[in-house]
Amino acid sequence: MKKTLKVLDLFAGGGGFSTGFLQVNQNQPDYKFEITKAVEIDPAACDTLRGHLGVDKVIQGDITCSSVKEEIYKSCADIDVIIGGPPCQTFSLAGPARSGTKEMREKLKNDPRNTLYKHFFEIVDKLEPDFVVFENVEGMLSKKVEEVGLKGKQVQVIELICDELGSKGYTTNIENSILDRFQVLNAADFGVPQHRKRIIIIANRLGLDNPNIKPTHGGKRVPYNTVKAIRHLPLRLPEISLPKNLKNIDVLKSNYKKILELFMKKIGDLAINEADADNKLRLEKLYQRLNVEFVSIVGKRNYKIQGLKRFLNLYNELIIEYGINNFEEDQLLTNHQSRVHNFRDVIIFIETKPGSNSSRFMNTKSDDYNELLDYLYPYDKSKHKDTYVKHCWDKPSNTILAHMEKDGLKFIHPDQPRTLTPYEAQLLQSFPNDYVFHGGRNDQYRQIGNAVPPKLAAVIGESILETKKLKKMIKEDKSELKEYAQV
Repeated sequence: MKKTLKVLDLFAGGGGFSTGFLQVNQNQPDYKFEITKAVEIDPAACDTLRGHLGVDKVIQGDITCSSVKEEIYKSCADIDVIIGGPPCQTFSLAGPARSGTKEMREKLKNDPRNTLYKHFFEIVDKLEPDFVVFENVEGMLSKKVEEVGLKGKQVQVIELICDELGSKGYTTNIENSILDRFQVLNAADFGVPQHRKRIIIIANRLGLDNPNIKPTHGGKRVPYNTVKAIRHLPLRLPEISLPKNLKNIDVLKSNYKKILELFMKKIGDLAINEADADNKLRLEKLYQRLNVEFVSIVGKRNYKIQGLKRFLNLYNELIIEYGINNFEEDQLLTNHQSRVHNFRDVIIFIETKPGSNSSRFMNTKSDDYNELLDYLYPYDKSKHKDTYVKHCWDKPSNTILAHMEKDGLKFIHPDQPRTLTPYEAQLLQSFPNDYVFHGGRNDQYRQIGNAVPPKLAAVIGESILETKKLKKMIKEDKSELKEYAQV
């Protein structure tokens, strides 16, 4: 019978850590992980956790509240492993902590979420599990604070966290290393179709060095998994809007014929390349109906915006009429729906080369320079140049971010004129095909973007079991030696 290691998942989010640890059970003959409790404050994320772990496994509440802590202590007294990644807003490499206004940076500096890791360690101190896994963003490496009692001396937060664990009796040392106490792991190196670097601290109370987790993919190893992980999914077309106050709408107007030709060519190419016979027929019908409208308006010199609105209204009606985005045949694809995009962005999506971005299409010295896109770009070029990023099939995705709930412009589909759907994002995070995220689209993006990729979590879980097995072997060897000595 397998020995069970009980796990407490703090700041559980949408369940990436828990999912990965449970996946380890399929390949381990001697041990298995059991999620005793998952603690999370976000209601939608809690609904997701309940759907996969069970209602009785989830504690919904603020970890800083004494009542929540008491519930944790009561239900997790015999816990073996605590896992979690306390949110630390000012550590993010992508957030306004690095690029926002001075006022925003000050606000973030005083954000109470930056001290949540203290509550994490309070719980560790109380429950004393054999293992602790601490996960956080790579930006934490640059975070320093003034050392207590030494005015002006700065120390790294990550070192303080390792020291804190050491003071509680935990070993953070890594095997075959004299100095290292934490690891920076890239999810792509472990089979996740996404570049995602995270700090991982594994600590144990068994008196052993922690495993040095070695990459399995990339370089001369197994090739990286890439964005092709979502290539099998059915085509999705976005609803398209044309807001009255759309920035750079005059560029659309002055390039009226060209942009309509680009759009029609994209619909035609999608029809030609569509593998599914039924959807191919739908796309061909869409192209034919739109082409009639295109011919009737493209040569007009006046009322161009009115003509464009009529064209887009017809397009929006037809994708519904022809059922191009239907998912009734597979309920797992419920979250595989595109958000609404404005027409300016759709043209940018179409014209940006796969694997390229706005920084390159605005650079006159780049092979990707595109004059139309340069004119269409709606943001401040002195501050933001990489707003649009188009992925390509043969490389891993960029880091999936919770910021996808805002606009998703850094996650443009390689072929289709839209950004990634929540379902595509979850597959690039290595969540199982049948994993269901609850809440609205923004809730889903946030949960997925904040998650630990399950495949990476599984590697961490396996390393813990290797340490556990090593401790068992050492214990058995000592027992045999003792018996031999007595003889």
